[in-house]
Amino acid sequence: MRWLFCVMNDIIRLKSRSMTRFAPSFDRLNGKQATARGTRDSFWYCRISGPCLMITRMLKEIYAYRELMFAMAYRDIRVKYKQAVMGVAWVFVMPILAIASGICFRIAMAFFGGRPLELGAITGVMAKSIPWLLFSGIVATASSSILGNIGLISKIYFPRKIVPISSILSTMLDFVISGTGIAIILLVIALAVPTEKPAVTISWLLLLVPFLIATLVVLGLGLGLFFGAANLFFRDVKYIVQVLLQYGIFFSLVYFSYYELGQYGWILLVNPVAPILEVIRSIVVQGVIDPTLLPWLGYSVIVTLLVAMGGCWVFDRAESLFAEYA
Repeated sequence: MRWLFCVMNDIIRLKSRSMTRFAPSFDRLNGKQATARGTRDSFWYCRISGPCLMITRMLKEIYAYRELMFAMAYRDIRVKYKQAVMGVAWVFVMPILAIASGICFRIAMAFFGGRPLELGAITGVMAKSIPWLLFSGIVATASSSILGNIGLISKIYFPRKIVPISSILSTMLDFVISGTGIAIILLVIALAVPTEKPAVTISWLLLLVPFLIATLVVLGLGLGLFFGAANLFFRDVKYIVQVLLQYGIFFSLVYFSYYELGQYGWILLVNPVAPILEVIRSIVVQGVIDPTLLPWLGYSVIVTLLVAMGGCWVFDRAESLFAEYA
C-alpha cells in the first residue's frame, strides 16, 4: 500500500502540470497562439485535442529516434538467437507447437462430440494461432522491456516508448517468418487438397487480414505500454501477465469458434481479441465475413483505440518516475 500511495501521489503531482505540456497550442478561432491558461475556448481546445497531441508527439519522437529503435530491435534479435542451438528454427517451433496443441484439442472435441474432424477446423486453428502468438508475444515482451532496460533508462535520455516498441519489432519479425510459412501451407491446402466443405478459400477479403493484424498489434502495444509501466512499480505484474497469456488462448477462441458454444458464445466475444481472430478464421476458411461478427469487430476496434490511448497516457504520466523507482 505504501508503494501505491507513493505512485499515486507522484502521478497527481504530475497531473497538476499536465496542461503546460501541450502549451503553446493553436487557437482555431482567432489564428493566434494560446496557452493552457488562456481563454476558455483555448482551455477546452487543449483538453479535447490532448490525445491527438499525445499521439502526434509520440510519432515524432519515434521518427526522431528511429535509428536507436532499430538498433535496439537488432540487439534483441541477436540476443534471442545468438547462443540458441536451434537458432532461427525456434521461429517455427512455437507456431508448430501451438497448432499441434490446437489440433489435439479439436480431435478431443470431435471424439467426445461424436462427430468427424473436418479439415476446415484444422485450418481455422492454423489461421488463428499465428496472430494469437503475435499478440501474446507483443504483450509479453513489451511488459518486461522497461524493467529489462532499466540500466540504460537511468543513465541517458531518450523517449522511453522506444524500448517497448523496439521489442515489438523483434516479435513482428518472428511473425513475418512464421506467418509466411503458414500462408504457404494454407495455399497448398487450398489448391491441392480436395474437400467436401471449403477448408481454405481464396478471395479478395484476404486483403483485409493485414488490417486485422494491425489492430491486434495496436491492442497489444496499448496493453504492453500499460503493463510495462506498471511492472516497474509492482514487480508481480509480470506474473499476472504470464497467467493471463497462458490461459488467454482458451478465452480468445483460438482452438474453437463462438458458434460451437451455442447461446453462450457471445460471452467470449467480449474479449476484444476473440472477434478479430474469428473474423480472420471466417475470411481464411469460408471466404466471407460472418454477419454476426461485424458488430463485435466494431466493438474490438473501439476497445483497441481506447486501450492504445489509455496505455500511452499511463506510460506518458509515469515516464518521469522510471529512474526514481528503478
